[in-house]
Amino acid sequence: MAKKIFGRRIRNLIAAFRGLPPEEGISCLKKAKPIGGSISILLKKFNVAKITPQQIIHQNWPSIVGEAMAKRCCPVKILNNDTLIIHSFDAIIRSELQIQKLKILDNLHKFPNCAQISDIRFLAHKSMEAE
Repeated sequence: MAKKIFGRRIRNLIAAFRGLPPEEGISCLKKAKPIGGSISILLKKFNVAKITPQQIIHQNWPSIVGEAMAKRCCPVKILNNDTLIIHSFDAIIRSELQIQKLKILDNLHKFPNCAQISDIRFLAHKSMEAE
């Protein structure tokens, strides 16, 4: 079978010009679905409307670690759904956070969708360490 040079739309235009019947494929026989149903299915599939634990942690960060600490460290991501990674700006803050680790975990567990977090890792913030 020879490769078709033109797409179906162009071939149908030429067929109409020549007085021939249009070429209809399987896709032409399917009825179009309303887009609203597809969008709601995609929203459910990809959990778009659901608030993630990362969003909850970022929104409530000062109440989780305290106002003073919140300015000197930041939550980055959650690994394997159970380990929170926190970047801090210096070693003193990291050691202070390590001391308060259990308190931070207790504060985290008070928020919805955060109960699965069982560990916290503290990492140096790269851009601040270089200075």
